[in-house]
Amino acid sequence: MSRLLRLGFRMLSLVAPRRAATTGARFWFAVPRPPISEEARRFLATGEPFETSVGGTPVAGWQWGTGDPVLLMHGWGGYAAQLQAFVEPLVRSGFRAVALDAPSHGMSGPSQLGPKHATLFDFSDAMLAISKQMPRIAGVIAHSGGCAAAAWAMRQHPGWPVRRMVFIAPFGSPARYMGVFQRMVGLSDRAMQHFREDTERQFRFQWKDFEVVAIADVVKTPPLLVVHDKDDRETAWQDGADIVARWPDATLHSTTGLGHNRILRDPAVLDGVVRFLASPHES
Repeated sequence: MSRLLRLGFRMLSLVAPRRAATTGARFWFAVPRPPISEEARRFLATGEPFETSVGGTPVAGWQWGTGDPVLLMHGWGGYAAQLQAFVEPLVRSGFRAVALDAPSHGMSGPSQLGPKHATLFDFSDAMLAISKQMPRIAGVIAHSGGCAAAAWAMRQHPGWPVRRMVFIAPFGSPARYMGVFQRMVGLSDRAMQHFREDTERQFRFQWKDFEVVAIADVVKTPPLLVVHDKDDRETAWQDGADIVARWPDATLHSTTGLGHNRILRDPAVLDGVVRFLASPHES
């Protein structure tokens, strides 16, 4: 963000903090939408396409294999093909890999906030909508913001039939990133307070309830594997460590040198995740 824009937010925060909060929210919910490469499109073409709907918005999905389904949920600003490295080993292990684009992401339609904007609630709603067609789900593999969305889906629907869950580079604490956002944009404390209050009222939730570490305190969670790189510059490794410390039956696998995205293609990570999902269920 440019220094001039930050200065503008600081001045607006002083004279009209609520307006600054409203403008800041447009930045918070803006989706950085990278172009989908031709390679990614060719890969998606190898899957069986399907479509579901969230609030009237078409959600694009693809599936491979015929076994029990494993949902693949990309992160904020991502798209389904970013998790393509998991598909072949999942299918080889007898699973059905199911990938989707969240609203306002990839090939899906616009979210409730319109084109190029979304919330992680849209991610959760998309996963739950697809799950209605699946009486049992062998697992969920989520990346970055998709992890928070998957956790929120469990909170909203405690009976969500997911046997095992994998969080990769999880975005686990909105409060941590609100501080980063406030400094980056230049919002005052009063404007940020308006931001929190206004968004809670708009989406009918409380930010404290969206902290992933706390969700295990209110719902029963499945066995969890967290994979996080200590050199991740987008989501703090501490987020993953904090989740594992609070969630029962959770394991942390730390890596180094893979960052936020290469971790999705590392052979050792792929192998460990699939072996975890294939482990016998302990009731």
